[in-house]
Amino acid sequence: MELERLGLETEEHMVHPDRPNIYGKLRMGDGKRLHFNGHTDTVPVVDGWDTDPFEPVQKGDRLHGLGRCDMKAGIACTLNMIRAIVDSDTEFKGELSFSAVIDEEAMGDGAVALLDTDYRNVDAVVLAEPYPADESKPVPLGIVGKLLYDIHVYGTAAHDFTPEQGVNAVEEAGEILANLDKLEFQEHHKFGKGNYSTLKIEGGYDIYSVLVPAYCRFEVNRLIVPGETVEGAVKDMEKLVESLGLKSSVAVKIKPPRYESFEMDPEESILKLFHGVYTDVMGIEPLYMYSKSITDANTFAGVGGIPCLHLGPKRGDTHKANEYVPLSWLPPCSEMYTRIALGFLN
Repeated sequence: MELERLGLETEEHMVHPDRPNIYGKLRMGDGKRLHFNGHTDTVPVVDGWDTDPFEPVQKGDRLHGLGRCDMKAGIACTLNMIRAIVDSDTEFKGELSFSAVIDEEAMGDGAVALLDTDYRNVDAVVLAEPYPADESKPVPLGIVGKLLYDIHVYGTAAHDFTPEQGVNAVEEAGEILANLDKLEFQEHHKFGKGNYSTLKIEGGYDIYSVLVPAYCRFEVNRLIVPGETVEGAVKDMEKLVESLGLKSSVAVKIKPPRYESFEMDPEESILKLFHGVYTDVMGIEPLYMYSKSITDANTFAGVGGIPCLHLGPKRGDTHKANEYVPLSWLPPCSEMYTRIALGFLN
């Protein structure tokens, strides 16, 4: 393993069967603790690839392949940083650590598992996500949270030729869906308002039958801004349902995944250090935003309270066919990681 070859103390943390988090750390006396993070999972292969997505293919400055940008490139730059520090015998004070976690593209179970370890107590995290701090993807100073409504509608079965004798759960669910625009959203002065999107609906027969459906279930994704809570969002949905005067019984629940929103102080030491390093290496000042997205920082910062910096090579067609990373971004990104690590730990 590369981390062991570089002399790091390593650990395998089995989160799911055959799906471990990998941790490694270097310690030099007392001092701060800086952690670099990446995720090992990718999204599924989609249609439209011109090359084998599981083989790296270089075309000019672009290296194509599944996960090349999101986020094998960021992990590669992190390893370059660790290698540069180790090979040069550069000293620092404190602990430099790294994690490669599972499941970021799904439920985020790898990040949640990391918070059950001593790495929860690090002073800052650098996420090697493809955020190049330019117009294409400014660095987040905060990220919205999200929850997944799980709505169960219980009607009354009847013969389909006499529907008036029953309560059609599918139609009642449709009434709720048609009025989702009436959900109350809190406005945040930096994030604006959250939003919603219906992701799934299921109800009615499995095998054709002229039967008024007595049950329907649907899922709605909702983004929440700082100041909103999951409990409040559930009450918002219950209030909307009650206002519709439905004949059915409706249970408003939530299901995983759930992510907490967070907002960071721009004066946080890791952010101030990054600003100077980026300006020096790239020749321009970095750009920032308050983001409607989800990363493992929602767990590290939103739940764990750890300051998080997003920084990684420029993205190319992330989550699309023919994903790539611009190779010209790897050297400056590796250099910035190295400067940030040594600056933070000295």
